[in-house]
Amino acid sequence: MAQDLRTDPKLRAYLKAGEPTHGKSDGAGLKFTLKAIAEVFFPQFVVNRLRIWWRTRAFANDYLRSVGWQPSVMLRAAVDNNGPAPWITFPARKMIERVIEPGFKVFEYGSGGSSLWWAARVSEVASVEHDREWSAKLIAKAPRNLTVITREQSSSYVDTSRLLNSFLSRYPDVTGAHRSLNSSDYAAYALEITKYGKGYFDIVVIDGMARVFTAWLAGQYVKESGFILFDNSDRPHYNEGYRALAEMGFKRIDFYGPGPANSYEWATSIFCKQFEWLSKNVVIPETQKCDID
Repeated sequence: MAQDLRTDPKLRAYLKAGEPTHGKSDGAGLKFTLKAIAEVFFPQFVVNRLRIWWRTRAFANDYLRSVGWQPSVMLRAAVDNNGPAPWITFPARKMIERVIEPGFKVFEYGSGGSSLWWAARVSEVASVEHDREWSAKLIAKAPRNLTVITREQSSSYVDTSRLLNSFLSRYPDVTGAHRSLNSSDYAAYALEITKYGKGYFDIVVIDGMARVFTAWLAGQYVKESGFILFDNSDRPHYNEGYRALAEMGFKRIDFYGPGPANSYEWATSIFCKQFEWLSKNVVIPETQKCDID
């Protein structure tokens, strides 16, 4: 004989608990009732899949929409809901937004939407790029406080301090690592920062070519109270760069999570010697959403 679901104790308990309260219109009771019916009528594995689907949909509509992930996917570009954005993890961007100051000066290895994002928030941005066509597109959009420098592969360079040779003598094993150096090929690109005085930049961003060499240089040229923002820092290809910064006294803070356009987790890290910048803007704005809104 078929079970009379009206007398099923589990369903009756769920239905009773899930009845919408008079005067409320948030649908919470209806959701609870649907959950109860699903758990009675369907096997547990189906219920689990439905639960995962529902929570994934909620995650996309809440978190991913709030950080502007959808437009970055559609355009396959470093953008968010408000325009250009850095192609770093969302947790790292949250931290950067909290601590940067209008008077900061930023040097970037690798240009793009991030260059425009930085330029809207700090006093000066210098961005070196190895792709001439990409540089031309960015220069056409650049505000007055953004300087885009093109240094193509195998460009000529002057290295009176013999920094490249000094680096290669210390770290001879990195020349073949994927996107880590190509040593002399990207020497002009990497050495561009040396045209500025040591300590001139508050932040140096490593998100381009020759990342081990540029990390080594960034550690010598960033302001003592500043920091280095190192993207894709979950890649073991740049281990010598991480070690070089550690040898100079830098400490590492990782920000793992999703970011623009991609559907996987990666890391963006901050390397710094001093931590006074962490004491800035510690109070959360009243307008910021949280789990008890």
